[in-house]
Amino acid sequence: MADERSDKGSAKLVWPPLADDLKRLYLVEKLSASRIASVYGLRYASAKTAESTILYHLKRHGISRRDPVAHLKKVTETMVDDWIDRYRKGESLKQIAADSFSPVTVFNHLHSHGLELRDKIEAQIDAVTKHEKRPFTGDAPEKAYLIGLAIGDLNVTRHGRAIRARLSTTHPRMAQLFRTLFSGHGPIYEYPKPSQLSEFERCLDCDLDSSFEFLLHAEKELDLIFEHDELFLNFLGRFFDAEGTIYYHKKRMGGAFEFSLSNTNEALLRRIAAKLLRLGFSSNLRRARQDKERASARGVKNSGDFIWKLEIWRNENVSKLTKLILSRHSEKVSKIKIAEGLGPRPAKDTRARVLAEWDSLRRSIKQECHDYIELASIEYEKTHGKTERLK
Repeated sequence: MADERSDKGSAKLVWPPLADDLKRLYLVEKLSASRIASVYGLRYASAKTAESTILYHLKRHGISRRDPVAHLKKVTETMVDDWIDRYRKGESLKQIAADSFSPVTVFNHLHSHGLELRDKIEAQIDAVTKHEKRPFTGDAPEKAYLIGLAIGDLNVTRHGRAIRARLSTTHPRMAQLFRTLFSGHGPIYEYPKPSQLSEFERCLDCDLDSSFEFLLHAEKELDLIFEHDELFLNFLGRFFDAEGTIYYHKKRMGGAFEFSLSNTNEALLRRIAAKLLRLGFSSNLRRARQDKERASARGVKNSGDFIWKLEIWRNENVSKLTKLILSRHSEKVSKIKIAEGLGPRPAKDTRARVLAEWDSLRRSIKQECHDYIELASIEYEKTHGKTERLK
């Protein structure tokens, strides 16, 4: 999208949008959020995402919706046409409804348009067999990586003949990683839902071929993974992407970047620590009280009062290990890149430059997550009405 656009050949529009421009377009010219998205030239895979982006910026600038009630649970003919097309291609009522409408609402609209509806069993079988699903390649390192994902972040269940992988997250980079890993293997459905700690989050579902059945019993694969160094490092890379971080530990005479894994599974962390020691990496394992809100901000689900932490402190060990595990989470990759710039004995100006980059990255990630949650809130409230924060 261009930085500047001309609206009707007159005023120049800039992105992100200015409050005055939005007030003129939305309140004076009475354009819809969807139309404003077109004026700004927003291009997303879904028109709904472009519209929600404008609604987010309206809310951010304190511009009230003209008639909020008129937007709630409004089903348009365009939406129904899309539902009919998706239903004919094999999706179930529940898949089409996602978390935006009830399956009954979808059923009533399809029925009113004279569509012959399948019975429940037929719908489920069609939904998981009609969409093309590319089988798992059988690559052992990739399998170890996905097992780390399943243990760390995914909810994996059977869904008819398919294996359904589900991710709930407040981090857009985590959602991006999920799409990268699974979009080539099956359709991905994404929708917002309320969350206890972050108010809203996004869920992503992907129905996979039966060759991904190993994800259902991921922990049973650990013995083989821990026997082979390459498989272990691939597993650890994904486990780090889900449960790990790089952080700056400030000390009296300076400070250094450290490697950390956090999880409630003490036995698994002890096993990881023992394997790392055999590979030449000493670590410290401790039990710590957990701040649930901070845990949620890191993307941790269902956090308890206490958590176990595995930490590696020595600069050379942190640098060597992060090179071996090859993180694919772009957030973590950016952190590692900055950490590597510090080195073991940095000059004062080098430390100042690296820490400035570090603080900038942290602020950027925080803003990304805030915007991601706000967009989820707007999309959810658009179809469900305003929802009080879950207790």
